[in-house]
Amino acid sequence: GSDKEAILDLITSRSNKQRVEICQAYKSLYGKDLIADLKYELTGKFERLIVSLMRPPAYADAKEIKDAISGVGTDEKCLIEILASRTNQEIHDLVAAYKDAYERDLEADIVGDTSGHFKKMLVVLLQ
Repeated sequence: GSDKEAILDLITSRSNKQRVEICQAYKSLYGKDLIADLKYELTGKFERLIVSLMRPPAYADAKEIKDAISGVGTDEKCLIEILASRTNQEIHDLVAAYKDAYERDLEADIVGDTSGHFKKMLVVLLQ
């Protein structure tokens, strides 16, 4: 078992930059991926939160968008929340992270999953 309280305290008391450095140090010290180990140890929404916090922001956003457009239906609120609240640089980083993580084009995936004026708005936000 894992000490969830200790994990929560350690992770939430660090900046994202520090959490990324922790992942790198963990890999150097133990030769293992900390995010994979956290996924193995944790479950449910707590796992999703902790894993999301451990990723660089662009990769966390990419994961959320991937989940929002995967499967039946689309989580429009998620798409709006992410794409309408990020700076141009953050959108650029998100597109690159999505391409790196999923080997797919974010714009093409969003166009394939949405329609009408909503699709046009999302494409404009991605530009």
